[in-house]
Amino acid sequence: MEVILNSLFVVLVCSFLSLSQQCTNPGYPFEKHLSSKTPYRFVSNQSFDRILYEGCIPQKIWMLVRHGTRYPEYGFIEKMTIRLPEIKDLILQNKDLPNEYVKSRDVDVFQKWKPYVQLADKKKLVHEGEEEMLLLAERMQSRFPELFDNVYSNTSYKFKYTYSQRTHKSALYFTSGLFGRAAARDIWFPEPSRKDPILRFYKLCTRWENDVKQNSAAQQERIIFMNGAEMSKTVQEINERLKMKKTLLETEDIIMMYDMCAYETAWNKLAKSPWCSVFTVDNLKVLEYAADLKHYWRDGYGFELTYKQACPAFGDMMNFLESKSRFPRVNVYFTHSGTLLKMLAHLGLYEDDEHLTAKNFDHMLTRKWRTSLIDSFGTNLAFVLYSCDSVDKLLVLHQEKIVRLPPCPDSDLCEVDKIKEFYGESLDSCDFQGMCNSTFTQRDVGEA
Repeated sequence: MEVILNSLFVVLVCSFLSLSQQCTNPGYPFEKHLSSKTPYRFVSNQSFDRILYEGCIPQKIWMLVRHGTRYPEYGFIEKMTIRLPEIKDLILQNKDLPNEYVKSRDVDVFQKWKPYVQLADKKKLVHEGEEEMLLLAERMQSRFPELFDNVYSNTSYKFKYTYSQRTHKSALYFTSGLFGRAAARDIWFPEPSRKDPILRFYKLCTRWENDVKQNSAAQQERIIFMNGAEMSKTVQEINERLKMKKTLLETEDIIMMYDMCAYETAWNKLAKSPWCSVFTVDNLKVLEYAADLKHYWRDGYGFELTYKQACPAFGDMMNFLESKSRFPRVNVYFTHSGTLLKMLAHLGLYEDDEHLTAKNFDHMLTRKWRTSLIDSFGTNLAFVLYSCDSVDKLLVLHQEKIVRLPPCPDSDLCEVDKIKEFYGESLDSCDFQGMCNSTFTQRDVGEA
């Protein structure tokens, strides 16, 4: 019934907005601009084919996995429960709504739409997230059967998750994909930590917490963009499209509608969220860029400290893969967006030629740093160690797709010695306590 209601709501809103071509066209790419709330099915490599290189045998694998699709945080659930029904009522009460739709059954269906997420469900993994983890595990096992044995052994496998329901459940469903649901109940997991030095290193970095995350000056570019011409135009266009005259929607309303579009798209693969129909592709690009600015300056290349602090996780990966011990062969950590983005920047992946700023939106439309593609729910980063005629080489996968590291731009497989040389500072001079000490100045954080 919920799918039917949402489908009819989409028909109503699309008709009312005179966006029938964009709303009904299967190619309308709203799902490509949902930032970090993008469901993994839109970005994953869904091939089950083995990854083979002549003369090379996979030896070990180390993975970071962001939890699967989840419900919103407490604050968003509170706001959406009150404000989205108010916006829906503003649309329905609009006197400019064409008469044929006022009399149609679709309006009655629209009136029945309501948010169905409870406060008790905050940040919990949803069914889509369970499926994302199951399928990810099945594909990785199919690609690397030499590593992912379908019979569990605590000597062959190491799994770990952070102190949260969404990562715990993600780990359970990933292991179910490898061993089956019954066997997954017997998996051993270490006790999770609230501030794990590998899985959530940034929780222990006082300087980053104070000088970047909690510092409004570090989000200056996003603040300027949110109050700038592109965002003002977007808000104006949406108000005009919805025929809002007496009561105008504000920027905060538009962001909430955009987030709801993203969440409902992630939760339900069978029907389009009605809130997505409010936006044109150009509107979505502006909203996506605002989100990218936030993550770029908080979790990416904006400040040197942000990505340098990922050295403990990078070192853990190298130590695991280079260990002379044959077991465990598989190491999988279940973590969060902040860890994955900082690790991607630490590796030098998806770095643009210039910073993302409030002023360069127009010529950054083809940017590499797009969280819709690199930071979806279920985002994952895998490092596979191969032995190639007695030479150790690494293959790196992001979203299950092969990516090439800066030291080996022309080869899928990168010799371990080249990686150690290129990332030598990270491996040899990882002074986490020194860089994260709480006695800091803004200059010490270092704009990259």
